[in-house]
Amino acid sequence: MPMEIEHEGQKITVYTEAEVQTKVDDEVKGLKTTNQNLKTEKEELQEKQREASEKTRKAEEDKAKADGDVEKLNRLMEERATEQTDRYNKLMSQTKTEKVNNALNGVVNKLGAGGEYNEDLRDLLKVRFEFDYDNDSGQVKVTGDGVNSLAELEAKVKDGARYANYLAVQRQLAERCWWSGSGVPAGKKFNEYSGAELKAIKEADASEYDRLRTQHYGT
Repeated sequence: MPMEIEHEGQKITVYTEAEVQTKVDDEVKGLKTTNQNLKTEKEELQEKQREASEKTRKAEEDKAKADGDVEKLNRLMEERATEQTDRYNKLMSQTKTEKVNNALNGVVNKLGAGGEYNEDLRDLLKVRFEFDYDNDSGQVKVTGDGVNSLAELEAKVKDGARYANYLAVQRQLAERCWWSGSGVPAGKKFNEYSGAELKAIKEADASEYDRLRTQHYGT
């Protein structure tokens, strides 16, 4: 609970570090909600514009039919078909990008050391491997360097010496937290730690704290 103290004749509310962190987390959640609402409003506006454009085209088609203007009617039908194809291709591209990014981030957040280590590991994996999404099977595919699945990619990153530098900090932190007697066990999720434990992790390794927080909140 926050406490009120007097300083130079004024009352000041004092919060614990855990309470401050909670307020920050709540603000982050609020920003994410606002961003999602803006995205939804943009999509709704685009849909209204599309509907308005379609109504205009339908009116033109009806007039072309009434006038017997076959050339104009064919042109309008071709425009509609092209727009539908473009909209489908855009949706498929967005879906592919989202699925691939989610899968790659899942591997990096699971195995990476957090912070800049995760960013560097993600960039390296993007260069060394090819990622794709099969809409029919709903599966993310990965190929390169003898890897043919996400499970094989995880094993390659986890056990390969090439990627050890990006995982070392995480391993050292796990050993330090478990054996140092600090009372901060490794392997838990961000929301499973107490405020004191999160403080200890942040002081021991800020990048690991950032990794856990990003893994939980997504940003």
